[in-house]
Amino acid sequence: MFVCSSLHSSSNVAAEGEPAEEFLKRLRSAGYYDMADVYLDRLPNIPGVDPQLISAIPLEKAQTSIDAAIASRSTSQRDQAFEKAESELQAYVDANSSHERASEARSMLGKLQMVRAAQYMSGDLDSGKRKKARATYAKAAKTFSDIQTDLKTKLEGMQGAKIDPAKDPEKAALRDQYRFEYLLARQNTGEAQLMGAKTFENPSKDGKELLKKALAEMVELSEKYEKYIIGASAYHKRGDIERLLGQKNKAIESYTRMLEQQDADPLREPKIGATIGLIKLALAEDPPNYKDAIKQGEEFEKTLRPNEKRLPIAQELRIELAKAFIAKSKDEKDTKPNERTRATSDARQLLLSARKIEGPHTEETKTLLAELGVESSDETVELPTADDPANFDEAFSSANQLVQTAQLLSEQLQQLQADKAPADQIKEVEDSLVDARKTGVIILRRGLSMIHSESDTMQVNEARKFLTFLLQQEEHFRDSFVTGRFLAQNAPGTDAGLVGGVLALGSAQKLITQSGDREAEYWLKELQSVGDYLVRIWPDDPKAAAAQDIMVRLALSNDDFDGSRKLIDEMADGPQKFMLARLLGQSLWNDSIRLISEEKNDQAQSQMQAAAKELQKGLDGITGGLVSMEAFQAALTLAKIRVRTGAPDKAVKTLDHPKYGPITNRSKMDAPSAAMISDLYRTELQAVVGLMTTSDGDSDKLLDRAAGAIDALRENAQGADGQKRLVSTFVSLANDIRQQLDTAPPAKKAKLIDAFQVFLTRIADSTDDKATLQWVGQTLMELGEASMAPGQKKAEGQAAALLKSAADTFTSLKDPSEAGLTNRFLLGKTQRLRGEYSAALNELESVLKQKSMMLDAQKEAALTYEQWAGELAPKFAGRAYKSALSGGRPGPDKKNTIWGWGRISQLTQRNEQFRDIFFESRYHVALCRYLQGKAMNNDAIVEQAIRDITGLIVLYPEMGGQEQKQKFDALLRQIQQAAGQPVTGLK
Repeated sequence: MFVCSSLHSSSNVAAEGEPAEEFLKRLRSAGYYDMADVYLDRLPNIPGVDPQLISAIPLEKAQTSIDAAIASRSTSQRDQAFEKAESELQAYVDANSSHERASEARSMLGKLQMVRAAQYMSGDLDSGKRKKARATYAKAAKTFSDIQTDLKTKLEGMQGAKIDPAKDPEKAALRDQYRFEYLLARQNTGEAQLMGAKTFENPSKDGKELLKKALAEMVELSEKYEKYIIGASAYHKRGDIERLLGQKNKAIESYTRMLEQQDADPLREPKIGATIGLIKLALAEDPPNYKDAIKQGEEFEKTLRPNEKRLPIAQELRIELAKAFIAKSKDEKDTKPNERTRATSDARQLLLSARKIEGPHTEETKTLLAELGVESSDETVELPTADDPANFDEAFSSANQLVQTAQLLSEQLQQLQADKAPADQIKEVEDSLVDARKTGVIILRRGLSMIHSESDTMQVNEARKFLTFLLQQEEHFRDSFVTGRFLAQNAPGTDAGLVGGVLALGSAQKLITQSGDREAEYWLKELQSVGDYLVRIWPDDPKAAAAQDIMVRLALSNDDFDGSRKLIDEMADGPQKFMLARLLGQSLWNDSIRLISEEKNDQAQSQMQAAAKELQKGLDGITGGLVSMEAFQAALTLAKIRVRTGAPDKAVKTLDHPKYGPITNRSKMDAPSAAMISDLYRTELQAVVGLMTTSDGDSDKLLDRAAGAIDALRENAQGADGQKRLVSTFVSLANDIRQQLDTAPPAKKAKLIDAFQVFLTRIADSTDDKATLQWVGQTLMELGEASMAPGQKKAEGQAAALLKSAADTFTSLKDPSEAGLTNRFLLGKTQRLRGEYSAALNELESVLKQKSMMLDAQKEAALTYEQWAGELAPKFAGRAYKSALSGGRPGPDKKNTIWGWGRISQLTQRNEQFRDIFFESRYHVALCRYLQGKAMNNDAIVEQAIRDITGLIVLYPEMGGQEQKQKFDALLRQIQQAAGQPVTGLK
């Protein structure tokens, strides 16, 4: 009865002149959807209603159903309302294709179908829901495509008419409206196809065809209509689709072009989406490229506008950026611990911000927070209760007792932990300590709220000092910093003010290490501000100097070397200043090692020089008789720098300095670690060897000192691990000396070789490891070969002694199995260098029987024949040269085990990988042919040697490179002269 009378009254009002459309809107906004439907049914009978509204009743009914669905809290009722709206819209579109609101109806229908499809994709998904969603998205795409077709026809009909906006503004406006609706339809078509692809569990694979269709729409929009907002914004979705299709570079280009668009409000959300896409691409790399992801995302997230911060897409940006920070927090290889801590903090802050806003991102946010140790059920823990103090004096007295109690409990806890007491006993004391501190905080805060003009200022400052301390102990660092800074600034010149300031610095330091990069910069400035204040107000107090210490160390932790140096230079001369100078030097040294690992050698050298300057300044500032371990370590680092920068004499002086030299004061060191002792004597050895090659000092004395250092290293090596470190040290040092041998002047080379043998002997005596012993033998062999005069075939003197030691080492390791191939090959080479050709060929034959394709062994065997031939009488030499050319030592299959230079060149000719071996073997072919002909007095063979070279240059004009070409030219000239031909060489 009420509904009917209400409607009757409303109808009269509408008939009397109130616009029916306005009345309908009011019914909907009030939530009277059933009444709105009844009113629409009665509308044709109401006088004075606009005929256009009456013709659009089905459309209005659909709108009513949509509004009812959106407002409904019942899932079933909402689905029924949406279904009803869809059928009403479809019926209207089918029956009124030419109506002026037909385009609007189609658009509503398409959007409704998109909403319906999205509903199917919500909640727990199964194949049935995915199919329904996919079918509905397909309907939406069809609806929007029909809109495109209709509007395209209308726009094409207008192309012939010259519409002047000034003379015919209505037609111009209609054309613009059609164009806008056309572009919007294209955009919606592409989005429906994209969302349809996403209904598959693997869109990239199973939804590929839909993605291609969607991409075509977005490419068309972005390329042809970029000057319009819809066209420009299409770059976002275009990038998303390209990313799903695996077209990474194209996606990056699309996202970048999106971000390069004009700074217009409607383009903000697409730009956020493009930023999200770039982050996802960076994190999809292996390993995740979190640096680029953070750079892209952080810049945009910081510029989010107030009206954007609650948008769903803004939460998606925060989540993806948080993932980048989480990836950084897991990178233990390329980040420092404090950087990883800050990254975790940044991720947590972003996720907590996203969690405050409800939306589809909520579950993922909670999951990521749980991984960071933040549960959604976390609640603030209540502080213990305490009786309210009557006044400030009572609060101060109670707090004083609590501070003392907390101190006693802290000492008791340390003792229990040292005694490894039962866990429950330790837990009980820990709980008591926490309660005492928290109670103290409550009482002090209440007491400080009661101070007045007559309160004792000294007591008030002491109370604030206690509060600052307790807050810091409870890890409420922000509150501790604020309280401590306030105390320092309001109690200048007092001990309480200074303690409060120092405590504030400690809390700020903790905040810097715990905060993300977003907050760290702020807290660093706060710390510097308080530190500068303390130094200015208490310039001569050691506690204020501690503030400078904190600031310097903090600057160093951020690799701010210039800032650290400035702070140190501003300090008054004293132990603290010089200690910090040494610390700066050590940090610069560490940074130089990093630069070397990154192959930035020029920067590394510059950093080493700066390190040496600071270390020397810090060491020269040491006064008094006691020198700390830190200073000895600084002196060792300075000596290492001197060695690396080619100043071994300065390195030795540093090591031997009477005050801080670690060698001179070795007995005064306070329990140095085994690693430091090893490093010390290693550095001494490097410096001594450097002196051997660069100075005219007593080489025998230096060699004795090197041997003494080696013995000290051996004494320091305890256990299996110690022995391994010892051998590693010897091997490294031997390599250093081996490198210096290459550039040593002849007068020093013999002494260097003696020193080298000392190292190798120590190594051999220190290990049974076969690999290490083989390295010793190989190094002795290489050293012996390097000691031979140019052109010398058979070693003599010192070189022969070295090669004998090498052969003895290889012989002791001889293994007939394939595992011993390398050792036997090296033994064969050593025997060749010693002139033991037959024995060398025996070893090499054994190697090649097991591995005929070992080219190094084939070359070595051919060279052994060649050099042996040079030692034989002419009547035997010709045959030996032939073996060098054509091989020897036939196996059971009658094929030569040793190939000879000819076959080596044949097998390497067509393989670019063996290009150098090919030209080397062809050189030896010509050389052996020439020497064979000469030994046999056979001119034809000598002339063949000439053709071997001249024929090769026709095929290979470059002859293997300039160096090889010069060798061929010299040999050809030699042969031409011997043959009595014009000496032309390689023309």
